[in-house]
Amino acid sequence: MDMLYRDFEERDFSALRDMMFGLYEEDPEGLPLDDAKITKTVSEFAAHPEKIRIIMICSGENVAGYALLVFYWSNEYGGDILNIDELYIKKEYRSRSIATDFVRHLMRTYNAVAAIAVEATPSNAAAARLYNRLGFEPSQNNHLILPRP
Repeated sequence: MDMLYRDFEERDFSALRDMMFGLYEEDPEGLPLDDAKITKTVSEFAAHPEKIRIIMICSGENVAGYALLVFYWSNEYGGDILNIDELYIKKEYRSRSIATDFVRHLMRTYNAVAAIAVEATPSNAAAARLYNRLGFEPSQNNHLILPRP
């Protein structure tokens, strides 16, 4: 299946919103999602595409999924880290290797980054299997976060 990976455009907002809510519905661990967060993410992408990318994963003219990519510097790794913050494929497009092909595309496209990072919630065994199959390994560090109001 030929897939197209392109940057988010304004016309994608409704589809992106639906998929984001779909992801958080299927994988509800963590903080809740709301429209304000989605709007802030889209605004941050528009203002700082070097920091965050919203990628629409398309099959022809149809949107099959999306990914949020976040870039940051790591002293430990000595370079940029590409963090796959979210990766979602619509149910009707699953089991077609789309997520696998997309991650491999990232590996080829961003071959100069020091590492690619991803998180999977403990209950999302399918995501963990995908990332393990692609060679991702558990980090030696615990991932801790201090939420701010």
